[in-house]
Amino acid sequence: MVWLPNSHSNQKDIQTMFDDYVSHNIKFGIVNIDSRWATNFNTFVFNSTNFPSVRNMLDGFRAKNIHIVLWMTSFINTDSPTYDYAQNHGYLFNKTIKWWHGEGRLLNYFNDQAVNWWHSQIERLIDNVGPIHAFKADGSDPYIIELLDPHVTWERYRNAYYNDTFQILRRLIGPDALIMSRPVDADLDYSPKDIVFMGWVGDEDATYDGLKTALRYMLESGRRGYVGFGSDIGGYRTDSKSGPLGRTKELFLRWTAVGALSSFMENGGNGEHLPWKFDNETTDVYRSWVNLHYKLVPYLYSEGIKVALGRNGTLMRPCDDIETLFSHSYFLGPNIYVVPLLRDPAPGQTQRLWLPKSSTNEWINYFNTSIIHKSHRIIKEDTSRLDRIPIYVEQNSLIPMYDIEKDYSLNAFRFVLWGESKLNEKETTLFTRDGQQWLLKFNHSQRRLTVHFIQHYDSTEKQQWIWKFCQYVYDKEFCSDQWLELSHNASVQLDYLI
Repeated sequence: MVWLPNSHSNQKDIQTMFDDYVSHNIKFGIVNIDSRWATNFNTFVFNSTNFPSVRNMLDGFRAKNIHIVLWMTSFINTDSPTYDYAQNHGYLFNKTIKWWHGEGRLLNYFNDQAVNWWHSQIERLIDNVGPIHAFKADGSDPYIIELLDPHVTWERYRNAYYNDTFQILRRLIGPDALIMSRPVDADLDYSPKDIVFMGWVGDEDATYDGLKTALRYMLESGRRGYVGFGSDIGGYRTDSKSGPLGRTKELFLRWTAVGALSSFMENGGNGEHLPWKFDNETTDVYRSWVNLHYKLVPYLYSEGIKVALGRNGTLMRPCDDIETLFSHSYFLGPNIYVVPLLRDPAPGQTQRLWLPKSSTNEWINYFNTSIIHKSHRIIKEDTSRLDRIPIYVEQNSLIPMYDIEKDYSLNAFRFVLWGESKLNEKETTLFTRDGQQWLLKFNHSQRRLTVHFIQHYDSTEKQQWIWKFCQYVYDKEFCSDQWLELSHNASVQLDYLI
């Protein structure tokens, strides 16, 4: 997801951002339009002065398969054109509260007529400008404690706020609709756990301490069972000590790596976040991390669905071995281990880091598959490069990945076996974006990979997908020759299996 701060919430700047990402060949899937897009906060009517032809712009985005996110809260300000109507009909709680965008009153989600009126405005918005795939539901809910009403607790209000926002979009848009909301921020739970697939952990400083804070909240979100989340790459706030761009390129790229190795990669905030505004090296490194993130999406999507259906896990699980204390190391899904780097690179720089246990007792260096480490030990890793952080894949993992070189529209899969074939059988599950579930079965003795259709989860029309088998070993890539259609019992003979 890419976005600009609310000082740039206008059609010209957002269209320019969109075009610049395209011209720099940097893939993205969501445009978020920040606060101040509406005639007043939460009127759900675009400001026609700042957005003179917003339907055309959004239709252009959607034609490129880009999803739209709009910022919102549950406040109606006293100077809003909808305030008098809502107040006179008893739709608001009876206390004016000062918040970061003025003074207003909170919507009463426990009044059915208030909720119906709120929904009617969202329906009108979608009728006027087309599908909105998510709202960024910002943190208005904690202000409910200022009511001092024991019957309307923060927990009760936040559950109503986030659930209602999620459910109204699901009803109007369908199963692709989500909300963007906080999991854990300031060590507190915000959203209900079962609706956070696109979470972000609040506003952080553009410093390494800010990156550490974001990691701490993300890992705590994982501990508490939230499925999917990320953070504002480079920090939401600016650092006055870091020059006119508000952050250094080194911090920005270290944070970009963490963003790419999160389930939700998103970039925007105050100061400069556009990579080409730093320099060409930053643009190239940023692009490489985005491409890595997209390659991993089938793995993240499949593993995320498993834990969401089972309500028993997260995509970003902290490594709690005592040897990783203060390192913020984590598992991305079950098979990938990440060690964030929390300092600038320097020539010859190395870092001692801990490799935890794995089911095969070995970890493969993601960037050089000829380097294999035994698990449960300390190693010394080169950390001198700005375009790398330590990433390790469990030996013999079978991981579905997109082949973005073959098909940039993300309809081509590589089913990748990492390392030498040491296990006779290996299985994993693939979930496609149109709701299909597949079982991938690797058999070493038969030298074959077979795909089996399991079920289709919703009524979305099936898409056509293609796939091939690859093995990454000895710093080389060995792939089957032909692309096959993803169909029941399709298989490939692995003549060059190592």
